[in-house]
Amino acid sequence: MNGIVQRRVGLCISSLLQRRLLSTAAPNTADAKTVQLSNTCISRLKEICKSNSFLRVAVEGGGCSGFQYKFSIEKQLGDDDIIVSRDGVQVAIDSASIEYLTGATIDFHTELIRSGFRVINNPKADQGCSCGASFTVKLD
Repeated sequence: MNGIVQRRVGLCISSLLQRRLLSTAAPNTADAKTVQLSNTCISRLKEICKSNSFLRVAVEGGGCSGFQYKFSIEKQLGDDDIIVSRDGVQVAIDSASIEYLTGATIDFHTELIRSGFRVINNPKADQGCSCGASFTVKLD
């Protein structure tokens, strides 16, 4: 190899290593104003999240109002996850979904016929369906 090719190969390897190190870096943490966790949410997560698991909240297209919330218990963080922590529990929200959840509260609600996580007091949501699982985005 000549010197120019060796430098280019070296730069490519260096660039790949930097990208790999960035992708394994610690996820971003959110401040307390980004997304709130209710006391009932924290209590329920303490009951069900064992061995380094956490609640993932995502916003996806769909539902009867255009966007819907998706909740799952997971163990693997994504590269673009934002972590909301309080009292020893963690909630992961991907960077696209955080745009629709900033200022909202994650809650756990129990009724006679169902119980589950939900998003309440979402300043980004204009209208929602009666079950609270989907919403339309408030246009500024």
